[in-house]
Amino acid sequence: MSNGRPRSYSWGVVTAPDGDERELVEGFGDDRPLLAERWRALSRRVRVTVVGSLCAVLLGVLLGYVVATRPPPDPVAATSVRITAVEMPQRYTLDLGITLRVASAAPVTLTGTRQGYDGFLQTLSVPGAALLPGQVRILHTRLNAYCQLPLPPQGTPLLFVTVRNARGEGRAPVVPTAAQLAGIDRAVQQICRR
Repeated sequence: MSNGRPRSYSWGVVTAPDGDERELVEGFGDDRPLLAERWRALSRRVRVTVVGSLCAVLLGVLLGYVVATRPPPDPVAATSVRITAVEMPQRYTLDLGITLRVASAAPVTLTGTRQGYDGFLQTLSVPGAALLPGQVRILHTRLNAYCQLPLPPQGTPLLFVTVRNARGEGRAPVVPTAAQLAGIDRAVQQICRR
C-alpha cells in the first residue's frame, strides 16, 4: 500500500502508481508468446540447426578446456634419442665423438648429457636448447675413455640426455645398437693402444 491506495498486479495489468492520471498501465510482454510456444512455432529444420549449432559450440568449448588444462607429457616419454655416428679418435686424443639425433613430440628443453655407465666414459657438456614438437636437434659430444674398464653391456644406456618441461626433468636413455657398440669398442681399443 502507498498513501492508502492499493497496487494490484494481474496478468500484466497494473493499477497506476500515485500521481498517474491513467487508471491502468499495460505491462511488457502481455501479448508475447512464451519461449516454449515460440520454440514450437519454429520449423523442425530450424530447431535441428539451432540445437546442432549449440552442441557444436559446447563441444568446442569443452575440447578447448580439456586441451588447455591437460598437463604436459612426461619429458622423457615425449623424447627419443639415438646415436647416428661414432667418430674414431683423432691421432693424439683420448676421446671419441658421438653424434646424437634428438626428437620430441612435445616442447622440451635439452639441458645436457650424463654418462650412463659409471666410470667407463666421461661426458663432455652439450649446450642446452629448446626443442619444439616435431623438431629434430643434432648434438655432438665427446667421450673420454678409461682403458682399464670394460665396455658397458649391450642394451644398457651409454648416455642420458637430460630434458625438461613444465612437468619436470628427466633423463632420456641413449642405447647404442650392436654395430654402434662395436664401433665404440674399436675406438676405445685404438685409444688404449697408444
